[in-house]
Amino acid sequence: MTLQYARLFQLRAGILLIAEHGPLTRDELAERLRQRKSIEAGIDDATEGADDIITHLRDAHLLAESDKGFRLTREEDLASAVDNTALLYAGKAIPGAGNKRAQADRILANLMYEHPMLLQLSKYVYRYGPVQTYELKQQFDGEEFLNDKMNAFTIDMGVNLLKDADSIQETTNGLRSGRWPIRLFAHVTYEEFHDLIEEGAGGIRESDLFERLETMYGIGRETFDTHLSRLHSAGIISEGSYEEVSVNMDALEGARIHE
Repeated sequence: MTLQYARLFQLRAGILLIAEHGPLTRDELAERLRQRKSIEAGIDDATEGADDIITHLRDAHLLAESDKGFRLTREEDLASAVDNTALLYAGKAIPGAGNKRAQADRILANLMYEHPMLLQLSKYVYRYGPVQTYELKQQFDGEEFLNDKMNAFTIDMGVNLLKDADSIQETTNGLRSGRWPIRLFAHVTYEEFHDLIEEGAGGIRESDLFERLETMYGIGRETFDTHLSRLHSAGIISEGSYEEVSVNMDALEGARIHE
């Protein structure tokens, strides 16, 4: 499974088509995608990639196939398909997210579950940016993370996805950090928590965790508080005494954000 043709605005168009006109057969959806694929994108290859878009949406648990055709997934579909749904969204949650930014964030969360190497690409940019795409290829071409192996082509596709979602931004000096995806936050929180915690301790001070993420990744306080609250609601982060936090490994297992 590659990231071919997986531009975020194309995936969003497929979800909105199903929401507006579904259920649709594969042929019906593919034809409508060919007609609408270049919306907001300014691209010329509207006759290519429709089947890839459908496959990506299905594999990311955003579309499900019924006897009437493709429909948007529901929460119960996620619960029966994956071990841990804490950081995943059902397809029905995308159109209801309100604005394009929120919709992009939710689609990207599911794609990062299906393609966890996106975590590695974005983390590298956040920590070492500005970086060039060729530097990412030097670092990750041929590398495997959580059974997701990347090559030069899929790294390009991954960078495009992250740029579409404003998770990384392209500047004259190279790629820099953008808006934090929730799965990236969970990933680096897990890593830094285990780097900071002392043997035998139950947790670490929340202020120490923020200071580490601020120093290493430049995260802002508002983003930190918002995402930490989300992890707490999902049961991944627990609050203890003395302003300490701990990671609930049972809740984290299956989320495909760590090794």
